[in-house]
Amino acid sequence: MIGQPIRIIVADDQRLFRQGLIALFRAHEEFEVVGEAENGQEALDQVALLNPDVAVLDIQMPLMDGITAAGRIRDLQSKTEVVFLAPSHSESQVREAFETGARGYLLKSCDFEELVYATRKAAAGDFYLSGPASNEMVAEYVKPLLSSQKPGGMVTKREREIARLLADGYSTKEAADVLNISIKTAETHRASIMKKLNAKNVTDIVKYCIRNHIIEP
Repeated sequence: MIGQPIRIIVADDQRLFRQGLIALFRAHEEFEVVGEAENGQEALDQVALLNPDVAVLDIQMPLMDGITAAGRIRDLQSKTEVVFLAPSHSESQVREAFETGARGYLLKSCDFEELVYATRKAAAGDFYLSGPASNEMVAEYVKPLLSSQKPGGMVTKREREIARLLADGYSTKEAADVLNISIKTAETHRASIMKKLNAKNVTDIVKYCIRNHIIEP
């Protein structure tokens, strides 16, 4: 990254806010804005097309929210890191954001220089979370979460639900019925879990669930 600008896209459904961010980033020589989007689906398309270093995503967008878009970005196995901008600081939402593989989470009311700092850290593969307990949460939750889910990538909240049901003896079809999703979707989640955990069978999924306290031994 040394000597090269950090290539970013900005996604936010509020045009004025999005254009303001783009103008600020473009005035900063460290960054190159290569794309913009007004919803999660457009953001996903931009990442697939442009492969930026960082995607700055509003967490609440139409058509596809930021959390879902970030999960799909991870599925692309893109190098793109994600920084979320959110209207509020909810611990459950913060956890869900990092579970999708995000590198940063900030309030939309933050100063631009804080966003610059977070984006820079994301591009370098580090984490940033705003708030008084940010360092503790990153140290105690985010980094251990990453370590427990190597080498295949982050296991999402939905995938953990599927893993728990499979570990409890449910078939893929039964898990789909419990979660009110299609069998095809459940099969896709199961295949993703197997790949991420490098699992050969359901026994490996059970071991993962026990190790991460999703089920009791």
